[in-house]
Amino acid sequence: PLQNSLLELYGLTSIIDEHIFGDLSSFKANYAKVSREQNIYDNELGLVEPRNEMFSDLRNRLKPVCIRTLRRQVLEYINYRDRKPITQDYIPTEKEIELYNLMSEYLQRPRLYALPFSQRQLMTLILRKLLASSSFAIASTLNGLVYKLEKMEEEIIKSTPISNAELFIGIEENYEAYTDTLDEWIDNEEEDDEESEVKGKKYTLEDIPKIRAEKKDLEKYRDLAKEIFKNSKGESLLIALEKGFEMTSALGAQKKAVIFTESRITQDYLWNLLSDSGYKDKIILFNGSNTDAKSKNIFDEWLKRNKDTDKITGSKSADLRAALVDYFKESAEIMIATEAAAEGINLQFCSLVINYDLPWNPQRIEQRIGRCHRYGQKHDVVVVNFVNRKNAADQRVYELLDQKFKLFKGVFGASDEVLGSIESGVDFEKRIAAIYQSCRTEEEINSAFDALQREM
Repeated sequence: PLQNSLLELYGLTSIIDEHIFGDLSSFKANYAKVSREQNIYDNELGLVEPRNEMFSDLRNRLKPVCIRTLRRQVLEYINYRDRKPITQDYIPTEKEIELYNLMSEYLQRPRLYALPFSQRQLMTLILRKLLASSSFAIASTLNGLVYKLEKMEEEIIKSTPISNAELFIGIEENYEAYTDTLDEWIDNEEEDDEESEVKGKKYTLEDIPKIRAEKKDLEKYRDLAKEIFKNSKGESLLIALEKGFEMTSALGAQKKAVIFTESRITQDYLWNLLSDSGYKDKIILFNGSNTDAKSKNIFDEWLKRNKDTDKITGSKSADLRAALVDYFKESAEIMIATEAAAEGINLQFCSLVINYDLPWNPQRIEQRIGRCHRYGQKHDVVVVNFVNRKNAADQRVYELLDQKFKLFKGVFGASDEVLGSIESGVDFEKRIAAIYQSCRTEEEINSAFDALQREM
């Protein structure tokens, strides 16, 4: 799973033959992706054919070292299981809708002091994802932004002008995939002229009234989020789990479910919610650090049980992951996981995947489902997704992922053909983010998604 980055392709082939493409700079010069503006310019000049020849040349150069076998090519040898989708609708409360509308208006403002100029696009995406994840996740992040503006004001009053680019929010403590997403976005993060102009700006006393006004707004949104104790999506998870377990039971599978969220704080909320709803002592957490007390106990027991065996690799992080997977297989019913579980672990004994938070990058979704829907899986895999029936954009994103990318049903999944044909999952994610950012009415949202769908 290369996330369709040609530079990752260069790195992978270099393991086999470091001379196959020469050095990195010559590879970039020959094959690296050109900008969207260059694409448009080339199209106007009719230069599409030379670029097709370039990629045809790349494919031919790769043939000796890179062989991709698709699932449909091995069906006579391997009996792959099917994917069965369940859509779980939910209707947010008035307070949840109010918070969403206020945050959307805030994020669409032309200038924001709380977000670094160089990462405005990315930070806006993350705030929208946390807003959709849980009231607890967004409240925590808003609190961090309020604190940031307080520090900014203090520095200005002390007559130490401070650059917005120097202030960091610490968002990765909540949105665990921050670093990976930043790496994916950073290669082609485009700055407009206006942004370049203000990026190096130093804030002064003249900015304080605007900073205070923005801080006051953020405090209002944070306090509203803190008033929302019951999350509509969380309540509907309990219904979805019941439905999912009924379906997997009918298919003859074990009572096992992996629930994916994009936020560590939402992960804790779901732990408490499920513990209070009859699943106490049947849950395990899986994230990037796994520092909770239960994970530590599981790891200690696993080390004792596997002492003097080759199961122990000596790498603490790898062994901890193995211990948690073994515990899920042998004892727990539910694993609540962040994006850390979307790669590199085998959960073929589990056949219920619940996307509590749905990424907008289809390649990330395919990786998640691939933990369970894989070679060795003995049962059809049930995939549950949540759709906010009061949010037109959320509904259209789900339709695109379902109908165009065919992520949630069928034997092959999307990786056999569709994902290979799109330029990049990150590009698609950016296109979705741009629609959320620029459209204010349902008509505008539908028109923008219609255009994107026609283009695809």
